[in-house]
Amino acid sequence: MASSGIPLAERQIALSPSHAAIRPKSASNIALLLPAVLLLYSTLLPQEVRITLAGQVIYPYRAVAFIMLPWLLNRIATGRLPFRPADLWMFAGVTWMVVSFCAFYGLTDGIRRGGALAFDVIAPYLIARISVRNLQDVRRLLIFAAPGLLLAGVSMMVESVSHRQLVRPFAAAIFGPLFYYENGQAVATAKEFNVVRLGLLRAHGPFSHPILAGLFLASFLPIYLNSSIKKWPYVFGMTASLFAIFSVSSAAFLSIIISGILLGYDRLQAHIGGVGWRFFVFTLFTFLLAVEIASQNGVLPILIRYTLDPQTGYYRQLIWEYDMRSIANHPWFGIGFTDYERLPWMITSIDNHWLLLGVRHGYIAAICIFMSSLVGILSLAKTSVCLGKTDGVLAKAIIFSLTGLIIAAFTTSFFGGIQTWFFMIVGISLSMPARPSTQTI
Repeated sequence: MASSGIPLAERQIALSPSHAAIRPKSASNIALLLPAVLLLYSTLLPQEVRITLAGQVIYPYRAVAFIMLPWLLNRIATGRLPFRPADLWMFAGVTWMVVSFCAFYGLTDGIRRGGALAFDVIAPYLIARISVRNLQDVRRLLIFAAPGLLLAGVSMMVESVSHRQLVRPFAAAIFGPLFYYENGQAVATAKEFNVVRLGLLRAHGPFSHPILAGLFLASFLPIYLNSSIKKWPYVFGMTASLFAIFSVSSAAFLSIIISGILLGYDRLQAHIGGVGWRFFVFTLFTFLLAVEIASQNGVLPILIRYTLDPQTGYYRQLIWEYDMRSIANHPWFGIGFTDYERLPWMITSIDNHWLLLGVRHGYIAAICIFMSSLVGILSLAKTSVCLGKTDGVLAKAIIFSLTGLIIAAFTTSFFGGIQTWFFMIVGISLSMPARPSTQTI
């Protein structure tokens, strides 16, 4: 990211005042950002806040997406989606999600079940692609989101210190408890997750699980840190991000550490020549390859031993083994909501989002959606080298946040608010034009 390969003359043109001046007037239209703001706030509501309509459970984020559907279709029909070839990865992935369920469950049931899952992926992606058009819009989104994020973080702090889950039980008392699902059907009331670690309760706040709560808030840390926004929105956002620690989750801590390493290396590049991101990737790949060759069991067991609880890590190894076996046996269409073959004592959940996509829908959906997120990183990396310093560091911060979530998706499955936010970031990464915006608000 530090070195671009773009000729100096082209970069000077990209950064020139005349180039910035041709920025369309509509870029300052805050009203267009409203769908993204509403969708982001919907992820901060507990999933207990829901209604059931035509056999579908309508969670807050799904309700907002449905309400925005006429607006979304109108923007697409009138050519106001800035289409990119990279969008084909996402369109292919969600299409195959529906096709795979039609192949497994039949046309009607497949469209109903697969369509709901695909909608939860494509809707936030498209809303972000259309609504957030430049880095100035990202800053505005952060300002609007800061109060809600802080409220969610404070609720987690109170729960963690008081050793009482507060937000979700309150919502359940009004809307009813959530249910535990097997084979896509509700079979029992979901059990409350109460675990104390390091003297603190692993807090949910409004989120579905402490791991997802920690990852959600931690993903905002690099973005707020490098946003160049000032005063209370910056303080609110940074505080909320750091309150991820009250999830007492190794995934959240790992996300913060990864962000710190990437941010630190980015700062290092400004002072030391010859240490660009290609050098970083090459060095990391060489190191992991050396460990894989030299160690007895390979990289994965070592990472499990030193970064995760050993018992949890061993279980994740088993998940990887049996899920890969399931994908190999059903490579094209997956097995839908059917339980994958595993040891009798293993539970049904799959703590790996990419494997979950492969088991349910086959490898095509998993690869296409994974590639969409990687292309988002590469696209934004290419854009960042054409930007001024302030916009450039924000673009790279979005990359760091997205990278952390992609890695975290190998250790847990995304659903609910965290899944919505993840695909919003993927959409944002592909909506950035290669031109600078106003640098501060």
